[in-house]
Amino acid sequence: MRNSHMNKQSNKSGKVVLIIVILVIILAGAGAAWYWFMYIPEQEAKEKARLEQLAKEEAERKAREAEEAKQAKYDDFIKNADSEFQAENWENAKSIYSEALTMYPEQEYPQDQISIIDAKLDEIAAIEAAKPGTIDMLRTATGRYYIILSSSIDDDLAMDFAKKLAKKKINVNILQTRDEKHTYFAVSPANFDTREEAEAALSDYSQYGNGLWVLRY
Repeated sequence: MRNSHMNKQSNKSGKVVLIIVILVIILAGAGAAWYWFMYIPEQEAKEKARLEQLAKEEAERKAREAEEAKQAKYDDFIKNADSEFQAENWENAKSIYSEALTMYPEQEYPQDQISIIDAKLDEIAAIEAAKPGTIDMLRTATGRYYIILSSSIDDDLAMDFAKKLAKKKINVNILQTRDEKHTYFAVSPANFDTREEAEAALSDYSQYGNGLWVLRY
């Protein structure tokens, strides 16, 4: 009887141990599964999200710094352009305003300034277009070669002819020369370094007659 009871106790203890071993194996397997299939992926996902957030913040920082540098450069362009504008250096001002516009095409201020400058340049061009040619009286030899359209002892007559040419926007020289008896006033619309150049240009003034000649003065 006693041996039978001991055997039953031994069998019962063995079953308990086996159950405990099985439970330990199950728990260990569950723990390992949780660690490898849940914890590790979760940590990797968190690290990936952290790195992505850092990269995003870095990109935003660089973009912000680039925009600040761009704005500073634009402000310098506008400052320099305004300075040229105040000095009425219209072409320089327009060029710098245009540079600023390449950075921020939507900005109205440089566009408005360029419109003002274009109006100023048109006004200047109109004034220049309305200006007559110049008339210079030469009384001292220059060593250059002049195309002569007419020569007269009457300075008033020479001046009247010169004024007609000046109205056509031709820059005129009146050359004062002398011989033993008279002082002459020769009207010239052009002069050159050499006689060859002057003679080659005579045909450009053929509408003023056939008696044109070249005078070294």
